[in-house]
Amino acid sequence: MKYIMHYLAKAASLPEVVIGQEISLKADLLLGHDGTLPKILSIWKQGEYKMATDNKFLITVDHAFPAPTVQDRVNQQEMAEVCKDKKCQLYNHGEGVLHQVVAENIDFQPGMIIVGADGHVSTSGAFGAIAFSVSPEGLVPVLETNNYNLKVPDVVTIYLDGELRTETMARDVALYILGTYGHDVQGKAVALRGSFLDNASIDSKMTLCNLLPEAGVVTAVIVPKDSEEEGTVISINVGSIEPMLAVPPESNSVIPLKNMAGKKITVAIIGGCSAGRLEDMIVVADVLKGQSVHPEVTLIVTPASIKIFNEMDQRGLTSTLRSSGAVIMPPGCGPCPGKHFGILAPNDVAITTTIRNSPGRIGAKEAEIYLASPLSVALAAIKGVM
Repeated sequence: MKYIMHYLAKAASLPEVVIGQEISLKADLLLGHDGTLPKILSIWKQGEYKMATDNKFLITVDHAFPAPTVQDRVNQQEMAEVCKDKKCQLYNHGEGVLHQVVAENIDFQPGMIIVGADGHVSTSGAFGAIAFSVSPEGLVPVLETNNYNLKVPDVVTIYLDGELRTETMARDVALYILGTYGHDVQGKAVALRGSFLDNASIDSKMTLCNLLPEAGVVTAVIVPKDSEEEGTVISINVGSIEPMLAVPPESNSVIPLKNMAGKKITVAIIGGCSAGRLEDMIVVADVLKGQSVHPEVTLIVTPASIKIFNEMDQRGLTSTLRSSGAVIMPPGCGPCPGKHFGILAPNDVAITTTIRNSPGRIGAKEAEIYLASPLSVALAAIKGVM
């Protein structure tokens, strides 16, 4: 069975589908958050303001919580009212960032179709879901009909085999794919498989599926090892990958981190939807234990969910991080969207585990943002340099 094509056909109620075919998929889950829902509501209210009765719509307040501005608070209140009226599932008590909340609260089924107004909904591909990102405008018709129109994409199968080096993480693998194969996967669905994934944690799998949309993939899915290959095949030995770094101004502009060794940093950011899971926090705490954050560096850590935060407390990780000089934020996006918490000044140089390093992403357009793994960021926070 060709996993992606099989489940696209199933969701379209067709015996089979072919590349380039226009199809309509029945969505199993719709996603939004406070970063996109205000725009959705403004568009929605211009029409009939309706939602298909069989829709399941999950929404998180994670981009600006607690509210940093009056308008953010007004938006949150309106979201709560609409969700109550439309019977949407709203998480607005600091439960965490959208993709982690989904992972912790949804009973995933193979080939589940997810459509969300966020660029990284394919994080759910770690569980075998087929998830598509749309604009706020693009989600409105799906909300009203529960159908998502799609041109069947070409598929690229990426084999990830071998074992990671001790100094690398799944995040480095994701960055390597962005930098080396970004053009090959752009506009295509990516099927991930291989011996590395057979043994990888769900945290590592989520990290991979989360970051690949930065290469412009239509979706990224970890497929069963007994499924058939689909499309072009790329083979990668993860043991050959060293610590990687995305340099400004694009997340797919990736080089070996050693090429920038010694570059001074002023801010280090760890967490959020891409690298705020328990696996990441354990690695970071191991690095920081008994160490101190460099006196000229601000280290900001954001757990992806309250569940992870509680586990960190139970394991003593939060005490370790705070004792080192790290600042721990409430679960959510953290500084990544540039809404509040950790805004960068023009002269800041930040090494982060966030998902984008375009100018102005986390504050001043003049600030430099470099993307790396939690391990690489934690080490830089202590040394004050990459």
